[in-house]
Amino acid sequence: MHTLLIFVYFVSMLSLFQQDKPVYECSKTGEKIEIDGKIDEGAWEKAPVARFVAQDGSGPRLDTRFQWLWDDEYLYGAFHVEDDHLWATMTERDAYLWKENVVEFFINADGCSKSYIEIEINPKNTILDLFVLNKYNARKDIKQLWNWDAKGLKHAVQLKGTLNDASDTDEGWTFEIAIPFDQVYTAPNHPPKEGDRWYVDFCRGEGEEKEAREASSWSPPAFHNPLSYGQMVFRE
Repeated sequence: MHTLLIFVYFVSMLSLFQQDKPVYECSKTGEKIEIDGKIDEGAWEKAPVARFVAQDGSGPRLDTRFQWLWDDEYLYGAFHVEDDHLWATMTERDAYLWKENVVEFFINADGCSKSYIEIEINPKNTILDLFVLNKYNARKDIKQLWNWDAKGLKHAVQLKGTLNDASDTDEGWTFEIAIPFDQVYTAPNHPPKEGDRWYVDFCRGEGEEKEAREASSWSPPAFHNPLSYGQMVFRE
């Protein structure tokens, strides 16, 4: 009985937190997506565009918009990141990218908020990828599995400006990413089936000074709060 009560409580809390959360309708594509960061394939013109908001739900100072598509092998993402000062120094995989300008993905494919994939990318096309265990649906006591890598991950960045030069004003950066479905271990189906729902969020950290860093996301408060994530629905 105790276990049943815990389950009912969890489902109730998940339903409560998911009220008014965004939903992204991710369409299947039969077109080839070249991962070069240019976002110039015709398939992207058919994908819905969504935007980040500030943590309080207002419009952020710098715009971030994104699109997603999928086929039988990959989940494809395309991001336009407005950035007036392109800044990144880290080049090693799994470096602490969250300390610099970064876009982050959180993928909870099975609806259980206790585990998820975290992927981050910076303007130098450096990747951080982790499998995360999260007992309390918060930053408290999370366990990050640093030895896990998303095998076959594809990613590319294009810069619109000069990196690490504060003397000019930049436009921003674009990137494309392809996540192999077979690396999303907790997903119920590989590839997804029509109507499958993943809990996901996409976030951004911006600024060199810790006290002045700006945070935005698709579904605040996001980051390591899986109950706040929006949903990605796969459509044939």
